[in-house]
Amino acid sequence: MSDPTAIKYRAFLSYSHVNTREATRLHAQLEKFRLDKDLVDRETDTMGPVPKSLRPIFRDREEFTGGHSLTEATIAALDASQALVVLCSPAAAASYHVNEEVRLFRHRHPGRPVIPVLIDGTAPDNFPPALRYDLDADGSISEKPVTILGTDLRETGDGPQLGLAKIVAGLTGLASDDVYRRAERARRKSARFRNAVIAVLALLTIAATGSAVFAWQQLKTNEKFLIATLKRASGIIDTAVRRSNEFGIPRTVTLELLQQAEGLFDDMAELGRETPELKRQKAWMLIQFARNYAILGQTDKQKQYVAEAEGIMRSIAKIDTNDLTAQRDLSVAFNERGNVLVAQGNLPQALDSFQASLAIAERLAKAAPGNAGWQRDLSVSYEKIGSVLVAQGNLPQALDSFQASLAIRERLAEADPRNAGWQADLAASYGKLGQLHIALGKKQEALRLFQAGKAIVEPLALQSQHTLWRRYLQSFNAYIASLQAEP
Repeated sequence: MSDPTAIKYRAFLSYSHVNTREATRLHAQLEKFRLDKDLVDRETDTMGPVPKSLRPIFRDREEFTGGHSLTEATIAALDASQALVVLCSPAAAASYHVNEEVRLFRHRHPGRPVIPVLIDGTAPDNFPPALRYDLDADGSISEKPVTILGTDLRETGDGPQLGLAKIVAGLTGLASDDVYRRAERARRKSARFRNAVIAVLALLTIAATGSAVFAWQQLKTNEKFLIATLKRASGIIDTAVRRSNEFGIPRTVTLELLQQAEGLFDDMAELGRETPELKRQKAWMLIQFARNYAILGQTDKQKQYVAEAEGIMRSIAKIDTNDLTAQRDLSVAFNERGNVLVAQGNLPQALDSFQASLAIAERLAKAAPGNAGWQRDLSVSYEKIGSVLVAQGNLPQALDSFQASLAIRERLAEADPRNAGWQADLAASYGKLGQLHIALGKKQEALRLFQAGKAIVEPLALQSQHTLWRRYLQSFNAYIASLQAEP
């Protein structure tokens, strides 16, 4: 067994790529789970003191590479995990990777818990062989069956709430009943969040239909009130869409919410005069809807709203070519169009769009070198161009673009070290450059870049509850482990 000090992950989540959706949801649920304060630091017989949270959970993606053996990074992550959670299904039972991960973990760390989670099929047939049978001393699978006590997340079994509580119990050494109280509170919190979104939309609907006379009159006669309402409501919808998966809201419900909001906002936007500011707000509202539809995988809707927003932004920019804010909006629209084209696989036209955005961003950054937001826009354009060039196989030019983006982000992060957004951008640049250097065969430089990225995100991952930092840290650790394991 490895030295306990080498533990980096609360658990390793093993699954077949067929079950990616279920794995993604469970991974998010486990990482956001918070233990009751009266349980934290309680000593358990099997897992030591109870932590405040279960993060980080390592979610394996190596099976997607199509290889026939586990990578060094995967094996390193197995060794660095305190427990193994296995999503069991017909696909998992037939998966070489899942079976090998279970076999290696059980053989190398017999004292660490393995938690089977049934999501499809009938036990024990849908458990991998390395779960169903005992292991010989050399780690090979014997013919001796073992008793398996697992969790069934389906409604016909434990159900999602009790099932999650049982998994958490296995990862902490607590009793399921102790954890279930927390699971019930999480369910009520989710319900309150959904109800709050519905209540806000209901209030806006009342205002738009004239049932609330004062609000109706304000929306019709007070342009500032109307614009502020549109901004606020758009922000609420953005939050609802981003967090819908976290709270387990079905995609169909989220789409219905977005479509209802879309119609309501259109009605509200028609209440005002066609002033440049209202037109601009409508264009940004369309951009926000496009981004939300992209999150939900609705590329056609994304394309439609980006095109409408770009048309509005073009018309505003054309009226006054010296209006730098309007020029910046147009640059954003070009980037959004590029995103749509990338999603459609049209890389040449996507590159054209990103370069058009870059041309504007360069002019703005030169005109206002003290505007950090516009400097950041320039770094984004360079990064997007670099990503397309990588996809096209033009690695040298991609390197130039990524390095130009990195130089800007290093300046921004140095000027304002407490800005979490600048730190996230800088870490992302280190990650992209590290991956590119691997493709270029420069592994030592790649290792240096990943270590620089890790130095940024590691303290933030420990201090912040934001999942972005944990995902970055997990990714950097995996790359570093893989590169260090190579001769």
